[in-house]
Amino acid sequence: MKKRILACVLVLVFTLLAACGGGGANNQATTTAAATTTTAAAATTTAAAATTAAAAATEAAASGGGFVNLNHPDAYSGEEGDALEPYKFTLYYNYDWWGVKPFGEDEISKFWKQLYNIEIDMQAPDSDPAAKLNLMMSSGDLPDVILMDRGADNIRAIQNGVFLDLAPMQAKNPSFDIAVKQATQNLLQVDGKLYAVPHWARNLPTGGNDSWIVNKEVWDAVGNPDLKTFEDLYAFATKIKNEYPVNAAGKTVLPFSTINDAWDKMSFAFYRSMGGCPYADHQTTVVNGELVSAWRDPRHKAAYLEVNKWYREGLIEETLFSDTSEMIVEKYTDNRGGVFYYDMSQDSVNKFRQLMMENNPGNEYIVLTDPVYPPANGIDNKMIYADHKETMGWNVHGITIKAQNPQRIFDFLTYMLSWQGSMEMMYGPKGDWWDSLQDTEYGPIPVLHTPEAELSSAEKQRIGTWEWSFCNHADPVDLIKYAVNASQPPERRDWVITMQADVLTPIMYVTDEYAGYNVLIDPLSDLGINKGLQWDRIKEDAPKILLATSEAEASRIYDELVAYMDSLGLKEIESLYNTRHKELVATQGFSAFNR
Repeated sequence: MKKRILACVLVLVFTLLAACGGGGANNQATTTAAATTTTAAAATTTAAAATTAAAAATEAAASGGGFVNLNHPDAYSGEEGDALEPYKFTLYYNYDWWGVKPFGEDEISKFWKQLYNIEIDMQAPDSDPAAKLNLMMSSGDLPDVILMDRGADNIRAIQNGVFLDLAPMQAKNPSFDIAVKQATQNLLQVDGKLYAVPHWARNLPTGGNDSWIVNKEVWDAVGNPDLKTFEDLYAFATKIKNEYPVNAAGKTVLPFSTINDAWDKMSFAFYRSMGGCPYADHQTTVVNGELVSAWRDPRHKAAYLEVNKWYREGLIEETLFSDTSEMIVEKYTDNRGGVFYYDMSQDSVNKFRQLMMENNPGNEYIVLTDPVYPPANGIDNKMIYADHKETMGWNVHGITIKAQNPQRIFDFLTYMLSWQGSMEMMYGPKGDWWDSLQDTEYGPIPVLHTPEAELSSAEKQRIGTWEWSFCNHADPVDLIKYAVNASQPPERRDWVITMQADVLTPIMYVTDEYAGYNVLIDPLSDLGINKGLQWDRIKEDAPKILLATSEAEASRIYDELVAYMDSLGLKEIESLYNTRHKELVATQGFSAFNR
């Protein structure tokens, strides 16, 4: 099983190589604006491309990404930690929703604290992260490290001299260059310099989240209908409403649902089944080879009108737009989900599936696998886009000018990107959850005393597993967790990891052609202000379209929204984004969105 899972990754990578014809994939995000202003030049590409993302992925797949070479030689001796002076630094999460825990109390952070002789003061704002960030920058009262989104705020901080150039640190510790390929570093550069240690950078197309999920009890009760097409999903939801509105426990079943206030997730689920491409910034997408607003695509309008139809026919509860996320999860754990579009990996966090199954023996939530995303209107399933990944990952760490010993911080963050650091982040240090290693063709993996699926939540909290996933590289994390899970007997494997490895990873792909759009327009410029107004109107009108009392009303609101955006310069935004897209495709050597 392990080799089959990893072989799927390799097949995807080699397929990507064949599609791109060996073209270059480096491009450099550069800024030419004044020190306090983010301009469109902040993300322009240069002709300095030398390596393709696909080639980097192939190299990673062929050698385990070099991550094994980052193993700490004294990881369990404590020698390096003893040789280092104690050092304390602050790490600030620029998110008001990020949970902050004390570093050094669970087994994982306690081990890292000793290994690197460090203490970390974890901080986060109580509210309004943007205002807090501006205050820190203006006052100079900075933490040592800031974890924040890539984008205009990050570039403004760089231009204001908040963050340090990483080059001197890289020169002393080349491990970072093994973990983060040059092509990815080029995409992250500003004015030709790298200021960011990325979180969830990658070379391989692994992982997976959003899926169509079916309640087995409900599916059985209405005769196990086929679920091969989008039309089948509609028929199934209709059967739930008409034939099984209440479950065996007497509770109302939701014919269709998703996360709370999910106008964008719901509409994209339908748009995807109609052949729509994934969104770039500002809900732009590729239509016939051009990067335009998805709101101009007739399939996008059809998707919105279809959601509205499902709502008017009673297949979607109006409370979906007012429920909290906790209320939605409670409905799923209460066995009330019929068919829903949801991030199945959340079962690792909120236990929506595990708790439902514990309270309803014999029942289960099932992820659709054949196909994963049922197509609409007779479209060939090969024309439906699965999720894609960018090599740059999600957000970035910037080491600030206030750090007294930035090299110590850089070395620790780099260790977290390594094979060893990734293994410890998930399974803890040797001597607790595991004592020995098993060799694989990609690197050693721990032999667990207890399968992950059977470890109690209290034990996970004591060890600290996944609690410190704030600076990671997706390749070692996914390769390790897939291999560890596959080494368990089938009945003892983790459901989320199995679904990601066997169902979602084989259909995923990597492309950087959507990189850097969100910093092309200065948010304080006239066009940037108008872009913000457009987005505000989208957030206001999209739910109105979905909840309209008639198709005619929904169509009218949709068309008026597009006209409003056009009046505020949407075509100029599309032109800038389309130019960026063509540059990235030319540099990368292929487009993943040309089906």
